[in-house]
Amino acid sequence: MSTLITVGGSSSTGNGYTFGDLIEKVYRRVMGGVRERVVNLTTNITAESTSIQLSGSQVSSLFPGVLLAIDLEILYVESWTPNSDNVSGVAVVSRGYFGSVPGYHTTGTFCYINPRYSRYDIGVAINDDLRSLSSPANGLFRVGTAEITYNPVFQGYDLGALPDNFIDILEIRYKEAPPYRRFPPIKRWKIVRWDKNSTDAVFPSGRGLIIYEAGWPGLPMFITYSAPFIRFVDTADNLLNTNATNDDSPPNNGYATATVGNLTATMIDIPALGAEIDLTQPREISRNFMESQPDPRKAQEVPANAIAASVNALILRREQRISEEADRLQRQYTKVRAW
Repeated sequence: MSTLITVGGSSSTGNGYTFGDLIEKVYRRVMGGVRERVVNLTTNITAESTSIQLSGSQVSSLFPGVLLAIDLEILYVESWTPNSDNVSGVAVVSRGYFGSVPGYHTTGTFCYINPRYSRYDIGVAINDDLRSLSSPANGLFRVGTAEITYNPVFQGYDLGALPDNFIDILEIRYKEAPPYRRFPPIKRWKIVRWDKNSTDAVFPSGRGLIIYEAGWPGLPMFITYSAPFIRFVDTADNLLNTNATNDDSPPNNGYATATVGNLTATMIDIPALGAEIDLTQPREISRNFMESQPDPRKAQEVPANAIAASVNALILRREQRISEEADRLQRQYTKVRAW
């Protein structure tokens, strides 16, 4: 009997470590068991397709003005022409609605009709929370390592091998020549930052490292740094080792590998909590709109601010998890302070 839990509709191997898995986790939680109206694509569609064939027992819910959520895209239905069988038809749609990106979708894919939470919205909320988690106030970050060759002539080195938006340097160690197999720390150093357009030519990245101790001539110095988490783009993106091309602020010299370390395995529940909070809180605003009544419930059953207050436990849980993971990082990477 298998002991694995497979989740999501992404190209996951069942380990729960893809962007698609994370989106599905959030969707299950915010929906709370509510079932939505769904139809299916009858044929594959490209990013340019504006006429799509749909089928399913709930096609009667389709009409002009309806929104369809397919994978990470939102489509606006301009017209709907049902077939005589009353379980299929053709919709003329506008692609990439609400800022989503038109994409390729395969036959049989679920199309959610006027979804409460689309996968696109959930994906945006997850990436928004990643930016929040990377704030120094939260104490969370991804960890990377870059190499710079030590030259006894130089005291200053360009940091073009580090991401443009790196937060801080956690540690610097240099390699000693064989046979010692030692990597002593450099404890006295300073970071300097300039505007790229006005800096000296020796620091083309606009960020430099000044060291006040010697390394080993011709051998590398290993710089361990903290940086913001990298956003996710595709449902197949790995949460732990994410495509380097997803980084909005890559190193000037580029990454040495195709993927870079991002979240750790113990952190992956935190963006889900943040997304659940961000998606639920605005519902209190829509509930108070005067021109419509999206939640027809009696005030005695669901009083004012009940929706917003329902996420308070999630907020406390998220804060607890952030604190736990920040403590873990602090233990793992004790920073050697600069001079």
